[in-house]
Amino acid sequence: MQTSKQIFLMLAGMILLQTGLSGQAQSTDLSPLDLIKARNQQVENIIEQAGDSVNVETKEQLKDVINGCIDFTELSRIALGKYWQPRSQIEKTDFVNVFQKLIRNSSVKKLEVYKADKNIYDEPEINGSKAKVVQIAQKKRKQVEIIYKLHRVDNDWKVYDMDIDGVSTARNYRESFYRQIAKTSYEAMYDKLVKRLARD
Repeated sequence: MQTSKQIFLMLAGMILLQTGLSGQAQSTDLSPLDLIKARNQQVENIIEQAGDSVNVETKEQLKDVINGCIDFTELSRIALGKYWQPRSQIEKTDFVNVFQKLIRNSSVKKLEVYKADKNIYDEPEINGSKAKVVQIAQKKRKQVEIIYKLHRVDNDWKVYDMDIDGVSTARNYRESFYRQIAKTSYEAMYDKLVKRLARD
């Protein structure tokens, strides 16, 4: 299972990687770097406007912004690894839906982790249909390095994984899923996710 530090870093990264719902944030003309910067600014604006009172409507708005440019199908495929291909199309669709909802819910549970004092970006590495963007998020005396991995999907850049201080989000989930499946079965692991979602 994930440690509290890994969960903190994962949530911090999630808020820093998504695109917003505005026309500018979704424009296919934006580079991977501009996409992430535009999203970051929108997240900061929403949290600043909400102040200390973040209601249900604001949380739903943040969920949309936070998860706006994740390719959940690709993230799911990588996270399930060798257990993805044997699944039926219905099983794949069901898993992606549950996985996505769990991440959406988790992304707004600790909003304080989304408030970096300063963000520093390196120039993106773009190789054909794939790209990497490196961000250093600084808060007080601490900093987190986030490497966003993007690819083109229907002319839009989508994030399919990210490394947070050297830890891959997809690989972190995969290790957890593999352990659970090895102990029981894919079906038992999936049922556990569904029950967790019902509790959220």
